[in-house]
Amino acid sequence: MSTRRVVVQAPDERGLRAVDIDGVPAGAAWSRRDLRRLLRRAGLPRDVDLEDRASITWRGADSATWPDRAARRRGTIALLAAGLVASMLLLARVGTVDALGALTFSGRLTGVLLVLSGAVQGVAAVAVLDYWGKRTLTYAGPLVLVGVLIAVGTEALLLIVWFQEREWTPYLPVFLALSLWSLWAGWVVWRERAWKGIPHPKSFTAGVVATALLASANFAYSALYQPQAALFHFVVEVKFGTPRTDPKRPLVYLPVKFRVANDGAVPAHIVNSIYWIKGRESVFDAGKTELDTAQQRVDAESRTNTEPRVRPTAYRTIDTGTVVQPGAWIGPGADFNMERVVAIPTDAPFDLVIPRMAVTFLRGDRGKIGYEYGIPIYSWKQERDRFFDCSATPCTDYVMYHARVRHNNNIINVTRRPRYLSSYLPLGPAGLPVSQISPLDAQGRLSADTESSGRYGVDEYWSPRTEIPFATLLEPARS
Repeated sequence: MSTRRVVVQAPDERGLRAVDIDGVPAGAAWSRRDLRRLLRRAGLPRDVDLEDRASITWRGADSATWPDRAARRRGTIALLAAGLVASMLLLARVGTVDALGALTFSGRLTGVLLVLSGAVQGVAAVAVLDYWGKRTLTYAGPLVLVGVLIAVGTEALLLIVWFQEREWTPYLPVFLALSLWSLWAGWVVWRERAWKGIPHPKSFTAGVVATALLASANFAYSALYQPQAALFHFVVEVKFGTPRTDPKRPLVYLPVKFRVANDGAVPAHIVNSIYWIKGRESVFDAGKTELDTAQQRVDAESRTNTEPRVRPTAYRTIDTGTVVQPGAWIGPGADFNMERVVAIPTDAPFDLVIPRMAVTFLRGDRGKIGYEYGIPIYSWKQERDRFFDCSATPCTDYVMYHARVRHNNNIINVTRRPRYLSSYLPLGPAGLPVSQISPLDAQGRLSADTESSGRYGVDEYWSPRTEIPFATLLEPARS
C-alpha cells in the first residue's frame, strides 16, 4: 500500500477527472487505464489498488464513473485537425503564388497574409490535440478559435468571388467541403466556449478584427482599386524621315521611325503590334463645286471625311510588319524605337502616303502571360481548326500568339476556369489583329464566350492618323 495520498476529483463536463497527489495537481485522467498511467509516472506502484480508500479518495463519483466518450472526442479531434490542415494547405497554395510573384506590393502583401493565415491554422491544428485533450496549454482554445475563424472568413471570400462567374473549377469541391466544415467547426468551438481563459479578451478580439479588416481592405485595394487608379498610358507614334532616291532605279527610299513609349506608372505585356504604310489611289474631278449630300451620308456612315473633288479608289499596302515582339515586357519609362526604310516606286499612282501603327497592351498589374506567348503559331504548319471551328467556313491563313493568362490576384485564378489570351492576324490585304481572352470549350477550342478585356486591362493604342502627300516625298528626293 502506498503512503502517498491520491485524490481523484469529480468528472468535468467532458468526463475528464483531475488528480491531486499529496495536495499537488498531478494531471487528469480519462479512464482507469489513464489514471494508472498517470500514477505510474508519479512514482506509485504499477499494481496500486484503486479501491483502497486509505490511499485514494474519490470525489463526486466512484472509481467506475468515467463518462468520457473517447470515440466521439477523438473523432472531433480528427475532423477539426484535418479541416485546419486542409485549409492551411489551400491558403498556402493560393497565397504563395502572389507572395512570390505578384507585381504590386499590395498583391504580395495579400499573398503573405494568406500564407501567414495558413501558418496560424497549422499551429491551431496542433492546439486541437491539447484543447480536446487535457488542456495543459493556456492559449490552446484561442488558437483553435482563430484557426476556425480564418477558415470561415477565407472560405466565405472564396465562395463570394466564385459566385460572380459560377464556373466549374477543380478547387470548387474543396471550397464547398471546407465551407461546410468551417460552419460545423464554428458550432463546435462555440459550444466549447473556446474563448474562455483568454487573458485579455478585448485586445484579442480587437486584434482578430483588425487583421480581418486589413486583409479584406488589402484584397479590395490590390484587386479592385489599384488597377483602376494607377496611370496607364503609352505613346504610339510614326514619323517619316528625309526621303532619298535610288541613283540607278526608279525608287524613292522613305525612312520611317516607329516609337512605343510607356509614360504611365504601370508596366505591360505587348499583346500584339502591327504597322502599315499605305498608299492611297484616287480620282480627281475638277468640275465639282458643291458638296454631294448623298456622298456625305455614305462617308458619315463609314466615318470618313468627304472631299468634293477627290474620290479615293483604293488603298495599297506598301509595307507592313511587327513593331514589338508579342509577349514583350515594357515597364514604366521604357522607350522602344524601330526604324524601317520603305521603297516606293517613283511612278506609283498615289496621291497620299498614310502611316498607321496599332499596339495592344495587357496591364501588368492585372494579368500576366507565360513566355510561350512569344512563340508564333502558323496556321499553315498545323491544323487550322486547332483554335477555331472551321466546319462552316474555311479558315484563312493566320499568325497567332496564344498562352494562358493569369490574373494578378491568385484568388481570382482559383475561382475561375483557365483563361487564354489569343491574338491572331489573318493574312491578306485587310488583315487586322484580333485579340481575345476566353476559356476553352469542350472541344479544346477558343470559346465564343469571350472574357471582358477590361478585367485584365487589355487596351489598344493607335498612332495618330497622318496623311502625307506623295508629291512632297518625291520633291526633296529629286532635289
